[in-house]
Amino acid sequence: MDKITAKELKYLFMKGAENLLKHKDEINALNVFPVPDGDTGSNMSSTLLEGCKYLESVEDERADKIIEAIRNGTLMGARGNSGVILSQIFRGFTDYLKGKSEITIEDFAYAFKSAKEVAYGAVMKPVEGTILTAIRYLAENVDYLIDSSDFKEFFEKVLEVLDKAVKDTPSMLKKLKEAGVVDAGAKGLYYIAEGFYKYIQGEKEIDLNIKTTTMPVEEINIIPEDLKFQYCTELIIKSYETLESDKEEELRNFLYEIGDSVVFFVQDSVIKLHVHTNNPGNVIEKFLTVGELMKVKIDNMKMQHEHFVSKEVEQEKKKIGIVAVSPGEGISRILKDLGVDQIVFGGQTMNPSTADLKAAVESVNAENVFVFPNNSNIILAAKQVAETVKDKAVYVVESKNVQECIAALIRNIPDEEPEKLFEVFKEAILEVVTISITRAVRNAKLKGEKIKKDEYLVFLNNDFSVHDMDFRIALEKTFEKIEDIEDREIVTAIIGKDATAVEIDIFESFISKIYPDLELETYEGGQVHYPFLILIE
Repeated sequence: MDKITAKELKYLFMKGAENLLKHKDEINALNVFPVPDGDTGSNMSSTLLEGCKYLESVEDERADKIIEAIRNGTLMGARGNSGVILSQIFRGFTDYLKGKSEITIEDFAYAFKSAKEVAYGAVMKPVEGTILTAIRYLAENVDYLIDSSDFKEFFEKVLEVLDKAVKDTPSMLKKLKEAGVVDAGAKGLYYIAEGFYKYIQGEKEIDLNIKTTTMPVEEINIIPEDLKFQYCTELIIKSYETLESDKEEELRNFLYEIGDSVVFFVQDSVIKLHVHTNNPGNVIEKFLTVGELMKVKIDNMKMQHEHFVSKEVEQEKKKIGIVAVSPGEGISRILKDLGVDQIVFGGQTMNPSTADLKAAVESVNAENVFVFPNNSNIILAAKQVAETVKDKAVYVVESKNVQECIAALIRNIPDEEPEKLFEVFKEAILEVVTISITRAVRNAKLKGEKIKKDEYLVFLNNDFSVHDMDFRIALEKTFEKIEDIEDREIVTAIIGKDATAVEIDIFESFISKIYPDLELETYEGGQVHYPFLILIE
């Protein structure tokens, strides 16, 4: 085979997605350092799965339609930095292939070169030893790749180049070398290419195992005021362990207690549910106790129905709107109280996609919308939204945690000029002191420090700062590093779902005895992984 048709490109891409899915857990494990943030495999998989959905919806399998589906699908499915960069790789790849009805070996090789240029251009400060390095290796070996007799030989060379790139990543990134792992994103790209090779080898069967078919929902034919439950909530959860029948019954009863139109079943280790409720956050929190979220879909039926039947005048457009990402129900309430118009559920290990963020931005009836990603791994996706939304100005405030977001929103000035407000938000982020406390999930090495499993890990202003088995000692070491602590007035602690009563008591006692001049405020945040999120103003 020395040429690929548009239809073959479609299945080539889907085979790459299938192969990536088979190795998703392995890739996630690669970037689980001491901090529980192993989500590269999930983010890359979500990105490709959305591309597959777009491809499956293409009826006319012309080349331009296939290429457009890959480009748009991966963009809308992009989650986290790895997913966004992967979407940009496919953006550059498809840009080169525009207008081609068939793809030659030379076309495929030069598409890699275009992919590299676009991917590097999408990242302000490209870091080597990552997925970027992997695509760069391909771009730099175009002549070697082109010198192939057929696509079988071509992809053998692609895998050879990518294998070297993956093995070279630890020598480029110190944290990879210390952890004794290769880069997760680069390895993920290798597995995608391996899927391409398998298809060329004749493995035409593709099983994406995407059990995400939208469940049937009865059409609503009632007037708005008769709508008892507002949110159509659909979840797909991969359970941590096999559910016993009594646990299944408990979960089913819970759904009937908080809503109606319940669809709930368990197939193998996958839980699917559909419910109409007024508290979708409660549903998410409940099911997070039994498994990992694979898909979340929440629709405001009241808004949808009113849009269809309402004869009322649309609410006047605001000057300023705000969208923020929240990892917990309690945090969502805090953000709402501070003026956030739309909350996007997500955070560490559960990054929202570009499509999720875009939908939230588009739903805000405002001329200017500020987006707070609240996680460094979501900033790129937010910036993609800013580039794609055309009917309003979108400002991405590069908040790396929810504490920075809260500090900025406290300074929100209604009806201020957006450019001035943007500067106010950025200044607030620079001035606030943030502390995030988690526990190590394994023995490891981080920034030259040997970390023991279950140690407290403390991040001061987003940088790893302290580790200790003793919670109070960890607090003491951290606060001693805050140079202007005597000038601060308020310490706010957002308590996560994993915080124990003993830890909360230690924290409150520590502040009252060691820093009595600091006014302490505590809130239930409901976030996972981080028992304490703290901001000091």
